[in-house]
Parts: sequence; structure tokens; C-alpha cells
Amino acid sequence: MLDSELEPYVQQVFSRIVQANSQLPASAKLILTRNPEPNAHAVGSGIVMLNVGLLPRLENEDQLAFILCHELAHVACRHMESSMQEQLTTLHSQELKREFRRIINSEYNISSKIKALALGFTLNNNYHSRRHEKQADSLGYVLLTHTGYDATQAYRALQLLDNIDEPETTAPLALSAYFSCTAFPKLFEAAPTKPQSIFTVKAAEKTALQTTDTLKSHPDCAKRMRFMSTLAQGRVAEGPQPVSSPAFARIRQISRLEVVQSWFDYDCYDHALFEALQLLPQQPQNTYLRSVVLLSLYALRQHLQQHTYTEVVSNRSEQNPASFNKLLLSLYDLRLDDFGGISTCFAEKTGLDATAPTDEYDLAACYAARALATETTAAAALKVQYQKQYAGGKFDKLLFSAPRPKTAAAHR
Repeated sequence: MLDSELEPYVQQVFSRIVQANSQLPASAKLILTRNPEPNAHAVGSGIVMLNVGLLPRLENEDQLAFILCHELAHVACRHMESSMQEQLTTLHSQELKREFRRIINSEYNISSKIKALALGFTLNNNYHSRRHEKQADSLGYVLLTHTGYDATQAYRALQLLDNIDEPETTAPLALSAYFSCTAFPKLFEAAPTKPQSIFTVKAAEKTALQTTDTLKSHPDCAKRMRFMSTLAQGRVAEGPQPVSSPAFARIRQISRLEVVQSWFDYDCYDHALFEALQLLPQQPQNTYLRSVVLLSLYALRQHLQQHTYTEVVSNRSEQNPASFNKLLLSLYDLRLDDFGGISTCFAEKTGLDATAPTDEYDLAACYAARALATETTAAAALKVQYQKQYAGGKFDKLLFSAPRPKTAAAHR
């Protein structure tokens, strides 16, 4: 991990749980990953994976402890191993093979019948997955009660998971506030709320699979909350909770920045830009966030110029938060020359020139801003300064390597 505080913190929570529950394997292991998606899962062999993206979404250490107890319950019940065995048994069963041969030998609707067979196989697997989740919630709650953590927070953790796909803040991105100015008055359109039919009849309707719980990898959290409330005999924490301690508040703060960095390092510049812009209003003096915005814009312009923009900019989707769709709409509306204008406005609005660069990120961002604005003399001086101070540094390849040759496909 980029930060040395996160790893020891989550490991001590994990160790406390294992030590308090003798039925758990002493060899159980927690791996904190740099994955920015808010998730955790058991992978077999006593290993629990915790994504750094989950940490900022929790309110206190007790909720983190329940998440880890839930995953350790999967380990104790050997759910991963039994699921794999069940799937392999079903996949190689004579019954499935006979049904597949019958469909292949039929005269009509072969494709739809194969899809129906595959759907039945998937639904059967997910039925077992839902059964495992209920067991893990039940045992996980019991494990939590042995640790001294506040077991009422298990219910609240499930409440948070129910909205985990939504951004942490519902405030719209202030794109015009950052990227429009007198030198470059840019109008940023609002994202359409619903995709429109090309025949202007009506927006596409959700299918039954999108509106029900049938294909969710986890059961609907509302069902899990009802079960948890019964299990806890109504003694549950409901609604927003205060952050439990200054230590956990610090963990949330650090992990938010880790999420931004992870998206950037994975070349997901749209996500890095989105996360940084969400945090900037709360931390307007944070030079790191300012740097990520400018470096993301620089990388995006490079990809647009090299005809690889779609490799680093997501498609708009109903599954995305509205504010992220708005950003994507704006990114796809940009032309090459626009990047100079929006970076100039952003540098002006965030005080890029107010102080000298303080670290590698800040200096790289200053170069990116000048290069995007085609201020060649200033950019050249900053390049010399960067390569002198940070020879072979983190951003050397992004900022100074020659553009990769365009493929034949890129010219079409």
C-alpha cells in the first residue's frame, strides 16, 4: 500500500476477531488490496480480500469488524470450496449434458433454449450463493459478539452496503466552477436522466433481471437487514452513525486518497478525475487532489490525440451515478484544443501559481498545466526542473515519453 497506516490498522482489527473466536483457523489471512471498488470477499484457503475502496464508505471500526466477520464466516463454512464443487458437479452432470444434447438436436429456437438453460444454471448457482450469504451473516454476527465490538453496527453496515454503488456525496460536480473562466467560458451540459429511444417513443425499460434480486451476487440488502434485525432481536443501529474515533476518521481520510490514486494508477483517468473533483470542495487547499485533476486531464488529452480515448473513458450507463454520467458526457464533448482552456481555468481557480511546487506531484501538475496550455517556454523549464529533481520519477513516462505510434485502426 502507498500508505503505511492503513495496513497495520486493518490487520489489528482482523487479528482481534480471529483471536476472539477459537473456531476460526489461526492461519486465516487478510490481504488489503489497492482495488478502489468498495468490496470485500473470501477467496478460499482462509484468505479474505479487503479492497481499500470499502474503507471510506464505512463510518466506524465496528462496521469494518462486521464486514470482516462476515467474510471469515465464509472461510469457516468453506463456502468457496463447496460452491466450486457444486458448480463443477452441476456443470459435468449427466442431466445437464442430456438437456444440452436435446436442445442441439431440436429444430427450432436453439439459441433461446440455450440461453434459458444457461440462465437456469446461473439462477441455481445464485440460489446457493444467497443461502451462503445468509449463513455468513448469521455466523458473522455471532463472531462479532465475541470481539467486544458494537454488534448493533452489523445492521448499519448492511444499510451502507445497500447504497454502496452511489457516490459518497450526492452533490453535483462543480464542473463550471473549476473548468470555465473568462479566458475559456465553457458551458457544461447536464447529463440526461434517462436514455432516449432513437425513435423518440420512450426510454428503454428495465428487464425483470434488472429489477429483481434473481441475478444479484448477494441477496437484496433489505432482506439481509430484516434477517439481521431478527437475529439481533431488534437491537440495531440504524441511520448515519458518528465516526467512532479520530483514528478511524484518519483511516477514512487516507483511504479516500488511496482510492483516487488507485484509479489513476490503473489508468482509469475518468474515475480518478471524478473522485478528485468530489473531494476538492471539502479540501480546497489539497495540492495532491489538484495535481491528480491536472495529470488526469493531461493523460486524457494524450489518449484523445492517439485515438485511444475509449480505453480510458467509460461509457455512460444507467448503472452509473448521475454525477459520473455528467462528467462522462462532458469528457466526450471535449476537443483537443479544449484541454488547454479547461486546464488554464482550473489552474487559475485553484491557485496553481500562488506557490512554488512542493513535491513531485505538484511539479508534474505544473508541467501538465503549462503543456496543455501550450506555454512552451514555461513547460520546457518545468521539464528540466522535474527531470533534475526526480530523474526517472513516477510521471516521467506519462509526461515525457514519445507518443506511441498510431495503429491502422486508429486512422480509420
